Amino acid sequence: MIYTKILATMGPACAGVDNLVGLIDAGVDVCRLNFSHGAMETHAAMLGQIREAARRAGRPVAVLGDLGGPKIRVGQVSDEAGTGGMPIGPGDDLIIQREPVAGHGGRVSTNYDKFVDDVDVGHRILIEDGLLRFVCTEKYRDEVRARCTVGGVIKSAKGVNLPNTAVDVPSVTDRDWDCVDWAVQNDLDYLALSFVRKADDLKMLRFHLQRKHSPIEVIAKIEKPEAIQEIDGIVEVSDGLMVARGDLGVEMDVAQVPIIQKDLIRRCQTAGKPVIVATQMLQSMVENSSPTRAEVSDVANAIFDGTDAVMLSAETSVGKYPLGAVHTMKHVAEVTEAYLLGKSRGEGVSAPRAADSAPAAALARGAWRIASDIGAKLVVIWSQTGNTAKVFSKHHFPVPIVALSSDPRVLRKMAMNYGVIPVQVQAPDDMTTTIAATDALVLERRLAAAGDRIAIVAGWSPAMPNTMNGIIIHTLGEKWAIVHPGAASPQPNERDGK
Repeated sequence: MIYTKILATMGPACAGVDNLVGLIDAGVDVCRLNFSHGAMETHAAMLGQIREAARRAGRPVAVLGDLGGPKIRVGQVSDEAGTGGMPIGPGDDLIIQREPVAGHGGRVSTNYDKFVDDVDVGHRILIEDGLLRFVCTEKYRDEVRARCTVGGVIKSAKGVNLPNTAVDVPSVTDRDWDCVDWAVQNDLDYLALSFVRKADDLKMLRFHLQRKHSPIEVIAKIEKPEAIQEIDGIVEVSDGLMVARGDLGVEMDVAQVPIIQKDLIRRCQTAGKPVIVATQMLQSMVENSSPTRAEVSDVANAIFDGTDAVMLSAETSVGKYPLGAVHTMKHVAEVTEAYLLGKSRGEGVSAPRAADSAPAAALARGAWRIASDIGAKLVVIWSQTGNTAKVFSKHHFPVPIVALSSDPRVLRKMAMNYGVIPVQVQAPDDMTTTIAATDALVLERRLAAAGDRIAIVAGWSPAMPNTMNGIIIHTLGEKWAIVHPGAASPQPNERDGK
């Protein structure tokens, strides 16, 4: 297994239960529904396929709904000369008008009705993550004229960035609220909020979810300069971050993006919250069967930085090689993680010390040290609500964490957590039953072999999730018994009663 989790964006390239089973078997842990594209009926059909594929694969798979947010987009554009859109070159003029129009002949519209009001002469206008670049040269009542500096083909619904312009848009659009209610009705696991600017954006969404009694967790997408300025508050009120490097690299100096990525990962590590690195990780595999060397380095460096998850976008949604992209990402993670684990053992790295001083964090640090010292093959924890798994995950154990819960929703959410293997079991009655059931489960699933040592975080009551108070070192295949006062003392390490 790999410790880093893989998110795959859903789309026509990976549609179909058989295709999705292949992606899950290859290593996909979280499926992303991008609400910026497609009708809700299409997303509903895909969600049904994801859940059937997860059932067939026998693995909990989380579903993340990605809200489109107040993204400015080009309107409908006619296909000129079979290019898929409207070609435009450096020096050409582009007119962007207020009223909707089928774009042609150097004239387009956008989905933002205040575009003409907000943009001023001298402001930059970037289309499709900055692949096409313009500067506003003239402004009139109902249109602006912009001079092309970097040309290409303008296509329908491509994103527009205005790095010099203060735009008056809500953080959650009417379309977003419809998507949120659909996510609640369909029991999604995560919602990602786009273009977060301040903590209040997330609080508004969370309040709506609480009113609906929904346990959906909220991921803040960091892609605006304003978010960087307000990052402490955003981290505090979110359930995790996504480093959305596409718009971030357009809105800000692209050379700052790697530094921001490292800083956001570090902040999430300290806060004990998951972080996803996204955008163009294996972009060339949209068209090619192999990645570039730079892309491989990008994925590896995100893992070196300590990310919980890496994300595929167009590679799996519309690319030619969705399964190949997942295999590639998994292989890079395998090699990188093997290096990191070998390096930590060779250098005797100390257990990480998260800022959290809660008992679960202290216990996690102790379990990390014990697992390292005894050469445990894995650590087993009970995490009925998923909170314990989240805390343990952020300590980046040198071995897998098997997290047990009886709640299918919690198991799906834990699929996002670094190094965690979620497994559904019924709550045990007592400690002896717990150890016996854990032994059988680990051996049956071939997570370790008879004679291997494992660490079991014990002493909990499933009815009281925060009562963990001990760590048991267990050798697989050996029987255990709890000794009661006055009873004969058994040999805890007797193998099969012999």
